[in-house]
Order: sequence, then C-alpha cells, then structure tokens
Amino acid sequence: MTKGCYHLAKVKPTIDVLPNSAFDAGDVLFDWYAFEIPRGGCKLETLNVIVPGTDTAAAAGIDMELFFATSVNGIAPTSLGDPNDAIAVVPATACKNHIIGHKYLDASAMENSDELVSYNIWTNTAGTDTVHYTVDMILEGDPNYAGTTSGYQTIWVAALTVGTPNHGTGVLLDGAISSGSAGAQTLDVNADQEANHVFAIGDELLACASDGSSVQKIGTVTALTDDAITVDAKDIFGTTVWSSGALADDDEICFRRPFTFNMGFSY
Repeated sequence: MTKGCYHLAKVKPTIDVLPNSAFDAGDVLFDWYAFEIPRGGCKLETLNVIVPGTDTAAAAGIDMELFFATSVNGIAPTSLGDPNDAIAVVPATACKNHIIGHKYLDASAMENSDELVSYNIWTNTAGTDTVHYTVDMILEGDPNYAGTTSGYQTIWVAALTVGTPNHGTGVLLDGAISSGSAGAQTLDVNADQEANHVFAIGDELLACASDGSSVQKIGTVTALTDDAITVDAKDIFGTTVWSSGALADDDEICFRRPFTFNMGFSY
C-alpha cells in the first residue's frame, strides 16, 4: 500500500441472538467479526457509526467499548460469547494476546441530535473539541490468515455494551407463514409499526418471537412500503440465508446487522 493512501471499511457485525431484547450493562454487544482492509500497518483516523433507534424512534445513545484483534499463529480470536450475554473470564482471557486495539465510544459526545428521527449517527469529530474524539489507532492484521484476499489483511472487531440498549423495532408480522421460501417474498406487517419508518432497502432482517426466541434469518430488503417488506432471501453478501422455517403471527421483524461502522484508514 502506497503511503498517503486512504481506505474506507464498512463493517456490519451480526447479532443473531435475542435481537429484540434489552441488553444488560457489560454484555457482549456483538462477538468477533472479521473484516479485511489493505495489508500493512495503518491508522484508524475516522469513525462513524449508524445506530438504530428502538420502535421507530432514535434513542439516547448508549456507550460501547470496541476491541480490535488479529489472529495468533493462524488462529482467530476465541469467541467472547453470544450477544446479550455476560462475558466469562475464560474466553476473555483467551483473547488477551489477540487484542491489538481498544476504543471507548462515548455516545453522548459522539451522537448527532435526533433530526434523523429513527436512528442516530455517531462520529469521532462531533462537537467542538475534535481533538478529544480523535481515534488515532495504529492497527495491523494478518495477511496470511486462511481465506484472506490477496493484498489484504484480516482484522476482527467486537464490542461490549456499557449500558442497556434495545434494538427492538415494533414491526410485527401480520399473519403466520407456514413454511419458508427459497426465493423472494413479501411480508405483510400492516397491523403494526410502519416498516418504512424503521427499515431501508439493503437492511438484512431476522424474525423472532416477542421474547427473542425462535430466531430465523429472512433476507435482505429489496423493496418496502409502510405495511409490506419484500426480501430476496439472501444476506448482504448475496448468500442464501432463508431457513425454510415457519414464522408465527406477531413475530417481530428485526435487524440482523443493526450497526454500521464506517472506518477510515490512512497508510
């Protein structure tokens, strides 16, 4: 990588467990999620995070801690545990030698006001004291980790929540679906929260019961109105995710990837 170059990484970790249930402080927000950037030591200079609200409304920001990691001897960092669960001492200790960076995200300092209505954007250059929010983190991953694209390196990111976020949407399925579909389908949600107040084209969705159980992958939004959501039965990378399971009346439609991290790197 030539010096003076920049790279923007868009990272969208998955939360496949209890997607509509409030977290406890200190829980795993999302487990290690691998992403690739061009190889070589680089500086994470800019960071903004798109954060969903709860039940169609932007919520007061809740702090989180980000951890960055690399493989050790070709082995990925050990899982921290399921999202929405407390981290245990053994997996935390097992990751010690993998961690290459840490950043505390102060939501109240970073988030914009609520003009975007259903979500917030956090940024490291919010407010007037921009030096305070500078990321300035040097990272270098593993270009030899199995499956890494030639010319790139693999880095992992995970997060713990400092407070008690809730990513519920209030968008409920209107009528049961007896079996899954291998192709696109349209979900009727016309009895509940308006779908286009929560979701946008390109969002990857899950369905679950009101208590967060019976989680099923649905697909990625290709079209929507206030009372209908059309999905393509694939994840954001184009891989089929539909599990052919039944969906119950009033299952809640949730984000599979509620956060988007836009990370700006310099080389």
